[in-house]
Amino acid sequence: MGTVEGIAKDAIEIIVKATNNNEIKGVIQNIATLFGFELFTYARLFPKAMTRLEMVVIGNYPDEFVNVYMENEYYYIDPAMKHCTSSGLPYYWKEIFTCKEQNVIDFSENSSRFGLKEGFTVGVNGNFGDYSVFSLGGSKPTDELSMELEKAVGVAHMIMPYIHEQVSKISPVKPIFPTLTKQYSDSPLQELTTREKECLLWTADGKTSHEISVILSISESTVNFHLKNSVKKLDCINKTHAVAKAVLLGLIKNMTEY
Repeated sequence: MGTVEGIAKDAIEIIVKATNNNEIKGVIQNIATLFGFELFTYARLFPKAMTRLEMVVIGNYPDEFVNVYMENEYYYIDPAMKHCTSSGLPYYWKEIFTCKEQNVIDFSENSSRFGLKEGFTVGVNGNFGDYSVFSLGGSKPTDELSMELEKAVGVAHMIMPYIHEQVSKISPVKPIFPTLTKQYSDSPLQELTTREKECLLWTADGKTSHEISVILSISESTVNFHLKNSVKKLDCINKTHAVAKAVLLGLIKNMTEY
């Protein structure tokens, strides 16, 4: 087996040239096999609203488990998912079994039933509120993989940004909550101007249109014009909705950016 850098370099060379998800899947499967893991999955998640995610999944998890995962909304419970969307450190699955919360216990029992007993997950955050998680696992105790486990984690960390970037280019996200998406269009979001972001930012800070006009030295009607454009561009129903979505997508953060 080669070095972490060598394995990652070979994988990245294929990933950046990939034109479809099957090519990405082949790279991930080879890495899983190389390090002795039976199961693998990569998921890119894109929040389009506070209660609506869109997702692309590549992997070989059992279809029945994926259905159970989605039906039970385990993406809100899964400790690995929670950890890796807010931390750059890996999450080792054995930590799940130390949790005393009943919903996590139910999740771990269901996971074990489908052979997902031991493994790890790493994550990476994108620039627009999107994020990806990558997992390798199976039924084999990680103690048996200990000599190569950290190498597998190292490779996963190195290739994750490249997979995230390439999948975002070649694969459109699919809605996983179709009943919650009917009131929204599927048109791509348009880029906000600096002035539109400023108006949304001050609205998020509780300012009225009149107060914003004074702060920015523009007319109140101009403020309302920018807010109306923001609502339309972000595919929202009002300015409150637009503010929430802009924050969720990382489009407005703080005054140092303007």
